[in-house]
Amino acid sequence: MRLSRTIRTIGAGATAVMASVVLTASPAVADQAPTYTFHTQSLWKQIVTQDPNTGERQETCFRLPAVVKTKRNVLLAFAERRNKSCADHGVFDVVMRRSLNNGVDWETSRPVVPSKPGEVLQGNATVVADLADLPDDSQEGKVFLFTTSEPAADRTTPRKPAVRVSADDGKTWSAPTDLSNVIKAPAGAADWFATGPGHGIQKAREPHKGRLVVPVYFAVGDRQSVRLIYSDDHGGNWRIGATATYSKSVLKLSEPTLVEQTDGGILVIARNGALDEPTSVQGMARGVSRDGGDTFHGDFRVDTSITAPPTHPSTLRQRWGTSSYSRILLSAPATPKTNNNPRGMNVRSSFDEGTTWRDYNGTLNPKGVRIDDDFAAYSDMVLIGNGAIGVLYEAGENRFRDEIRWNWFWESALGLP
Repeated sequence: MRLSRTIRTIGAGATAVMASVVLTASPAVADQAPTYTFHTQSLWKQIVTQDPNTGERQETCFRLPAVVKTKRNVLLAFAERRNKSCADHGVFDVVMRRSLNNGVDWETSRPVVPSKPGEVLQGNATVVADLADLPDDSQEGKVFLFTTSEPAADRTTPRKPAVRVSADDGKTWSAPTDLSNVIKAPAGAADWFATGPGHGIQKAREPHKGRLVVPVYFAVGDRQSVRLIYSDDHGGNWRIGATATYSKSVLKLSEPTLVEQTDGGILVIARNGALDEPTSVQGMARGVSRDGGDTFHGDFRVDTSITAPPTHPSTLRQRWGTSSYSRILLSAPATPKTNNNPRGMNVRSSFDEGTTWRDYNGTLNPKGVRIDDDFAAYSDMVLIGNGAIGVLYEAGENRFRDEIRWNWFWESALGLP
């Protein structure tokens, strides 16, 4: 399949200008096959340097993307900057770029959670925006950035979750609040714990309309869990909510994404590492909360309706069904992780609240629409202020970790039912 793209590449230290793209109202054409028109740019690229003492090649990689739209329609994009190594542990910063014009241009990349002694690794950025109208205008529009730290490059525990708050669309951030004693239990100092990555949600419907909900996961011994944490006071306090725990040999749940259903339920889709990671394309598991995130309704199960390897997916509520149909989107590759390098980024559509994934014409399609042909892995999605869809994802011509790309498109790119 040939993809039609408008491509622009942005260096980490420059703001790009693309005058050829004008964002207008989304085309309103029904019963239309996909246009496959995507607008792609690179927000972060791998940096290759040489160790001055040893001459060895050093790679600074950018991974684990997260993106959010604030109440004032500012886009905030985040990633881990893995300094001088692409490994999963080391000296990491969380970096950010802002867009004030719906993702056409992006401000220069800057660290918002820098590595420091005692918190050398800073990662797993997970972000949620409070969109509620409040009596005090000065308290509106806060954004909450959750991260997880490790104490040293050669010491991975204890992993410490923290939250920072911005009241000015990401221009500035508060000092961190340590949430270790609030959301980790029963995970202890020696156990694995991680926020997200990706985005949380604010519930738009009852039960618990207005609640902020954020996904985390952890492991204690041979058992692994996904969990929802929530706030009912606009981020003032965070509490433990729904938690699902299984033996790692049955369901190795991690890196969950969540989306609200039209009946107010919360659909959670998580990576399942209990399968053969290099070959499996049924690497997702699913569960649902019917009470706003307090508990899970029944068990998680392997989701055979999605063709995707075990990786971090992203879900997004694109339409609520207030017109002719509802639509939930899910982004993830649809190919095996051969050599730990899946090919392609795909976006799937569900018109029945995540039960099945289909094309615009109703045909089952668990793979979805390919939006990028290169190698790809983790992703996050956002509904842009002008109604377009944005995907922030790992991708590259040679390896999935070569870049973090931003790809925006109208719904018509996926097909209109």
